[in-house]
Amino acid sequence: MALTEPQLTNGVPAPERMELTNPLYVLGSGDAAGDARALQALGPVVPVALPGRVAAWSVNRRDVADELMTHPSMRKNPQHWQALNDGLVPDSWPLLGIITAPTMLNMDGMDHIRLRSLIQKAFTSRPVEALRPRIAEITRKLLDDLAAAGPGTVMDLRSQFAFQLPMRVICELYGVDDPDTRQQLAADSGRLLSSQTPPAERLGAQAAIGAAMAKLVAEKRAAPGGDLTTALINAYDNDDRMSEDELVGTLFLMLIAGHETTQNLLTNAIKNLLEHPAQLDLILEGRASEDPWRGVVEESLRLDAPAATIMFLYPVANVTVAGVTIRAGSPVMIHAAAIGRDDQVFIAPDRFVSGRDNAHQHRAFGHGVHRCLGAHLARLEARIALPALHERFIITPAEKLSELEPLDSLSSNSVARLPVRLRERNPAPK
Repeated sequence: MALTEPQLTNGVPAPERMELTNPLYVLGSGDAAGDARALQALGPVVPVALPGRVAAWSVNRRDVADELMTHPSMRKNPQHWQALNDGLVPDSWPLLGIITAPTMLNMDGMDHIRLRSLIQKAFTSRPVEALRPRIAEITRKLLDDLAAAGPGTVMDLRSQFAFQLPMRVICELYGVDDPDTRQQLAADSGRLLSSQTPPAERLGAQAAIGAAMAKLVAEKRAAPGGDLTTALINAYDNDDRMSEDELVGTLFLMLIAGHETTQNLLTNAIKNLLEHPAQLDLILEGRASEDPWRGVVEESLRLDAPAATIMFLYPVANVTVAGVTIRAGSPVMIHAAAIGRDDQVFIAPDRFVSGRDNAHQHRAFGHGVHRCLGAHLARLEARIALPALHERFIITPAEKLSELEPLDSLSSNSVARLPVRLRERNPAPK
């Protein structure tokens, strides 16, 4: 919603209104598509107020986002955020813990390269592709569990399928076998990401995840395995290439990013196909474009970026883009959901078109040196899970899709539940 009535020039706020001290829009939570449309109408770079009245620049067009995400004057380390240094960001601000954590997400230069190089080999295309058989096996087991509930049973595909798959995959990569631990980690991460979680509870969730990661490190030191946690411990213990805080912080970051993004991607893709059954029919009948499930995944990433916003970049000198001057020390947010609906890049950007030729030109995984390491894994999980689910079951919504409650989060972009009924296409004879 608009804070003030801006002066307009050809539908875009006049340059003199483009100051961080004069936000033109209040970003809430739960309506990423509505925010995207409003921000696109206001301009490519817009001053906004975030929950907690924290001011930031929102970048809403792809070409401007690409320029800023690769600009030599932009940094990720929050030490460059002037308002934070001046004590103007409250300790209770919902996103402060994630933005200030000692992770590669918030580092620049050699520090970023040092941490990223320790784990990026595990997430490049070849080792990720090697996970395909295991991901397919986990998917089959989850589908068997869904089938066991019986036809007509209402079930939540978000919690019973879209959550389960990526959480099991990331926990296997970490060497976490206990299902209770998986559920607790998911519950804590959900509380951490919700903008409505009370500050004390959010801090508790963050501390609980950190404690769980520290406990995991201790367990893997005592009993090493062939998992990613052990590999990171070896890098810490043998090469002294990361601190203990960085080790725990890296595990923390990958846990949040490794399951929340993919859970939202799967949920959004299933919902999109429920809303467009004719497109699903074409795919299942073999009459869609080549590699149709890739198209579904990329179009869902474009239309409904799993993380609506990418926090923060900070210029170390004044930077002018799209006619707007962003002053040094100002926080810059990449609005991935708005970029996915950029009408200068995508025709009819508010429509879901599973065969869209340029859907992959979204920025759901960021861009540049901080591009999401887990992009290959998220795509692979979705390209295995979605066809397996839809080829096995006829899926019908149990509630009106248009009335489903969105996640209560500034960044995490999906619905809170996806209640459906399932019927097997080819049930086994009794």
